[in-house]
Amino acid sequence: MKKVNSDAVETLFKQYHKELCRWAYTFVRDKEQAQDIVQEVFLKLWKNREELEWGEQLRSYLYKSTTHVSLNHLERIQKKRTIHQYIQQSNDFVSNDTTDRVLFNELHEKVQQAIDNLPPKCKVIYLLSRQEGLKYQQIAEQLDLSVKTVENQMGIALEKLRIALKPYLSKEFLISILLLVVSWITEKV
Repeated sequence: MKKVNSDAVETLFKQYHKELCRWAYTFVRDKEQAQDIVQEVFLKLWKNREELEWGEQLRSYLYKSTTHVSLNHLERIQKKRTIHQYIQQSNDFVSNDTTDRVLFNELHEKVQQAIDNLPPKCKVIYLLSRQEGLKYQQIAEQLDLSVKTVENQMGIALEKLRIALKPYLSKEFLISILLLVVSWITEKV
């Protein structure tokens, strides 16, 4: 078996792009999103081209990768929908008190400061996990790290955040902030 080179990747792209877009579309039901998914699959192929062998298993790799990326996309959408539904249901219980909003803004500022004070690698990994919703394996692949390194860095990040935010972690304060967050997110959505 020969290694996959840049010409081979271009040939595969021309040969399978439309077919894989149709395959991704069967999952996501959105033409642009399907194209983005296939683009991501070919980007991964390009990054891993030196480790892959040319052959029939490459076609299988493309289909499996497209399926995997499509399912991950659907999972992220479902999480967003669940959060949105929770926010909508919780909206009736939210306080609009000015004092609570000040507390929320203060906490939001403290959280942002705590995140900004994380060591650079911890910060990147934390943001990819918590804001982008990536799994440790995906972060490891994206940053070219081991999964164990990602786990360790997340542990460090969470511990540093817990220590930095400890004064703000009383039950009463967190409940009032949670209600404000729900209100704030609802306004933004």
